This record gives sequence, structure tokens and C-alpha cells, in this order.
Amino acid sequence: AYIMFYVIFATQWWMWLFLPFHFFMGPIQGAVVNWAGHKYGYRNFDEDDHSKNTLFIDFLLLGELFQNNHHHYAARSNFPTKWWEFDPVYPVIKLLDKLRIVNIVKTA
Repeated sequence: AYIMFYVIFATQWWMWLFLPFHFFMGPIQGAVVNWAGHKYGYRNFDEDDHSKNTLFIDFLLLGELFQNNHHHYAARSNFPTKWWEFDPVYPVIKLLDKLRIVNIVKTA
């Protein structure tokens, strides 16, 4: 999938230089989210797992470390539940929804 993305969208040779970063960053981000999101942080909801919101490094992963909120409200596109929590990607999702590129599905 990473290679096909470059085949379709890379318009210059130097863009292919980013491909090794994409191969390594996906698994690294997944490991950080699953490790830190279940080890460090605070809990808003008492779930049967060890998920936690790891706000102090969440900005590096663009909202991916609201693990406890995600486990409680898995189908939501905006994971913050407290007034001081912020998901930096949600405004982008809302913009894409307004442009009809994506569709935000309302959950009960």
C-alpha cells in the first residue's frame, strides 16, 4: 500500500526518499500508542482494560493517545471528553466532512 501510494502520487524522484520513513513510522507509531496508551496517563472511564489517556506526549501522535476515551467511545471521530482535552485531527476531519470528502457518522 505504501509503494502504491508513491506510484500514484509521487511526481518527483526525490519524493521516493520518504518511502523508508513510511515503512518504519507506521509500526513505531503503533507500538508507541499501544505501549504508552496502556501504561502511562490517566483514566476518564473505568474500563476492563488498562487503557489510559497519555496527554503529555499525545500532541506528537495527533490525538492517538486518548486510549481510554477511545476504548469507551470506540466509534467516535472526536475522542476528547474533558474540556481541556483536544484532538488536533478532528478539525481536519470536520473540514473534510464539510467538503464532502469524508462522512462523519453520528453515533448514539
